[in-house]
Amino acid sequence: MSATSNPFANTARPAKGAEVPDIKDDLLGHDLLVTGPTKPGLSSTFEAPHQPWPTHPLDTAVRIAIMGLHGGAGATTVATLLGTGATEVGQSWPVSQNAWTGSAWPIPVIAVARTDHTGLAAADRFIRSWANGHLTGSQLSTLVLIEAGPRTSDARKKATKRLLRMVPRGTHIPWMDSWLDAPPDPARLPGRIKRIIKLLNTPTP
Repeated sequence: MSATSNPFANTARPAKGAEVPDIKDDLLGHDLLVTGPTKPGLSSTFEAPHQPWPTHPLDTAVRIAIMGLHGGAGATTVATLLGTGATEVGQSWPVSQNAWTGSAWPIPVIAVARTDHTGLAAADRFIRSWANGHLTGSQLSTLVLIEAGPRTSDARKKATKRLLRMVPRGTHIPWMDSWLDAPPDPARLPGRIKRIIKLLNTPTP
């Protein structure tokens, strides 16, 4: 069977060396990041959730912790794109204990969720836990909301924008249809995604 007649061949994948076209973001426009409260307690509008977000200790310090806020959030994808030093830590808030002093080592945490109803609800609960001071010992760096489909409703757009501005930094990754065919290749990304990854690799001070 020839390559052109093979139904499993990924004919849509760009040829090696071909330029990857850039993408636009209808949600954030030209902005790569939006900003909000730099630490908990700066806003009185976030009602605490009935169940605070779970936490867990880490045995070793990591450069950047990537935390999924629900199953299928995209934390593995974000960790892969960030490369060496980005560690996926599951769905609990990570706290690294210094083996010598017993004190917490503040890890920069990137929280990741999809923009479907499950992801937005999880992000809302997480942010309210953080804003009410329930998540200590580490530092929330960025909330990453990954588009869940090629089209989204006005209600979900509004919710996504609201959540991104409730944290120190928020960013949005548009729908990437090519990521359904194969895992994202860090060496072959649209310019916008490259710029976002560069910013994520620079945690907030």
